[in-house]
Amino acid sequence: MGKILSIASKEIKTAFKDKAFLAVALLFLLLSILSVYIGSATKNAEITAYQDIVNLLKSQGATSIPAEPKIFPLSILKNIINYVAVIGSIVAIFLGFNSFSEEREEGTIKLLLSRPIYRDQLINGKLFGGAFVIAGLLIITLVFNCFLFTVVSGMNINFAEFSRLTVFFVFAFYYMISFYLASLFVSLKSQNSTFAFLLMLIIWMGVSYVIPQLAESQKNYVYVLNNISQTMNQMPQDTLLSKTIEIFSPTAQFKNIGRDLLQVVPEHAQLSLFTILKLNLRSIIYLLVPGLFMLFGSYNSFLKEGN
Repeated sequence: MGKILSIASKEIKTAFKDKAFLAVALLFLLLSILSVYIGSATKNAEITAYQDIVNLLKSQGATSIPAEPKIFPLSILKNIINYVAVIGSIVAIFLGFNSFSEEREEGTIKLLLSRPIYRDQLINGKLFGGAFVIAGLLIITLVFNCFLFTVVSGMNINFAEFSRLTVFFVFAFYYMISFYLASLFVSLKSQNSTFAFLLMLIIWMGVSYVIPQLAESQKNYVYVLNNISQTMNQMPQDTLLSKTIEIFSPTAQFKNIGRDLLQVVPEHAQLSLFTILKLNLRSIIYLLVPGLFMLFGSYNSFLKEGN
């Protein structure tokens, strides 16, 4: 265990010496923290618009007043879903790609394995190091978001809401680790680091943008009346084809789970955490499978190199 922790410690130090990784990580932290301000400003704008409409209707003698919009606290943080889905996955890709590619090209990996250390200890140490860095970023983000949420919005998060937020960050951790493992797997299978990085970016584009947009194009849209602006808005409805396409995108599954946990979907905003997880069981399974596959693939690929 001591050797694994030593390797993990080296991975953590290496990550924070990498300027490219630090730049992306700082961008992720900054945008995640700014999500509180953006969400709060959006909700305040909705409330102001509603009050303006109510005042206008009353001045015209109207007796029918639209219902006041419900403000669900965690929905203020909804922008963080997209930041984790996009920037968070890039952070994980940078971290995973650097784990083996540089050491392999410089030949230091052979030097490491010439010492009394096993291959499984080496890859376990790197996984522990990567997991620690990702967990650290998310914990910092969680603490800052909770603090700024109270300061900016003036609302307090109760235990049920904090539980939902914590579970969201657990899924965010697994989502980012999945991209870390995918990057690790690709770098292990390819002897050319440039090709491996480009391939990983293509995979990232596919699962993060192309597949979700293709699924979005297959949804049905209905028109609903917005009580605040009194305008018609388009609301997407899932179809069998759109749900089938989303199976191949961990990003789409993560967003589906995140929207329910952070009270973005009004119909699910007041459901218990257990009910939310039960409703999203299929999305959770589809999110878990790629990460487990990449974990097995990385282990298998690296251990086979020693045979």
